[in-house]
Amino acid sequence: MALKTLEKILKKAKKNDFISISELMTGIETGKFSRREISKHIFKDSLNAIKIGITGPPGSGKSSLMNMLIPILRDNKLSVGVIAIDPSSPITGGSFLGDRVRIKNAIDDKNVFVRSMGSRAELGGITELAEDFSDILAFSGKDIVFIETVGVGQSEYSVSEITDLTALVFVPESGDEIQLLKAGILELADIFVVNKYDREDANLMVRSIKNIISSTKKDASQIPIFKTSCKTGDGVEGFANALIKFYSSINKNESVKSRQMLRFSRKVKNIIENDIIEGFWTEKRKKFLKKMNTKDTKLESPYDMVDKIKDL
Repeated sequence: MALKTLEKILKKAKKNDFISISELMTGIETGKFSRREISKHIFKDSLNAIKIGITGPPGSGKSSLMNMLIPILRDNKLSVGVIAIDPSSPITGGSFLGDRVRIKNAIDDKNVFVRSMGSRAELGGITELAEDFSDILAFSGKDIVFIETVGVGQSEYSVSEITDLTALVFVPESGDEIQLLKAGILELADIFVVNKYDREDANLMVRSIKNIISSTKKDASQIPIFKTSCKTGDGVEGFANALIKFYSSINKNESVKSRQMLRFSRKVKNIIENDIIEGFWTEKRKKFLKKMNTKDTKLESPYDMVDKIKDL
C-alpha cells in the first residue's frame, strides 16, 4: 500500500475514525502494513493512555465487569478502548467473539472502541498483536485501554508486561484457581477484584487472597481488594473510581513511568532478537536444515550442526 494511503488512514485514526482504527489493526494482523512503519507514526502518542490488564479464571465475569465500568468512566468524560482476547477457533484461528457480545455498553458510543481477537493458542492468553492494538487505541485518543485475557491460568502473567496496571478478578468459587495461580500472576497483580460478591463464601475468598498475598508481597497491606457484583452493581463504582484516580496520576506516577520504560526496553530487545533471527535464516541455511536426514541426527550433536549452519 502506498505510503500516502497509510498516512491518510493514520490521520483519520488519530481523529477517532473507527473504520481507520480497524484498518490499522487488520493491516498489522494480516501483514499488509509494516509494524515498524506504523510504530514510527504512533509511538509518541501511545503513551497518553493508561493500559489496564483484566485477567483471572474463566467465568469470573471479566467482560461483564468491564461492561459495567464503561458507563461510569464515560460519565467522567474518559474515552475507553477494549481489547478482548477470546479463545481462538482451532479451525480458522479467529476469535469466538464471546467477550464482545457481553460488552453491550460500547454500542453506539463513539468514545468506546472494542476489538476482539483470538488468543491463537498462546499459553499467556496475550498475543503479540495485543500490545500493537493497545498502542493504536491510545494513538486514537482513548484515555483508558483495557486488555482482557482469555483466563487460562498461571501463564496469564504476560498481561502485566504490556500494561500499567493489572487487575486479577476472582469469584467466590475459584479457590482451586487461587492455588494454581499462587506462583504466577498473584505476585504480579496490582489490584484484586472478588466479583459476584453477592454469592456465598465471598468473604472467605477475600480472606484467602489476603493470606496468600501477605506471604508473597512486601506491601500486601497497600494492595486493594475490591468486592463487586455485576448482578446488583455493588462495588463497581468504587472500582471505577480507583481506575479514574489512577488515570489522573498518569503524568506524575513513577510506577507508570517505570513500567513504560520496562515495556520500551523489552520491545527493543524483542525487535533486535527478531531482526537477528530473520537475518540469520538465509535461503541457503533454510535449505540445508530442510535436507537434514536421520543419518545426520545420529552422527552429529545439535551443537555441531549449528556450527556447520553458521559457516554457510
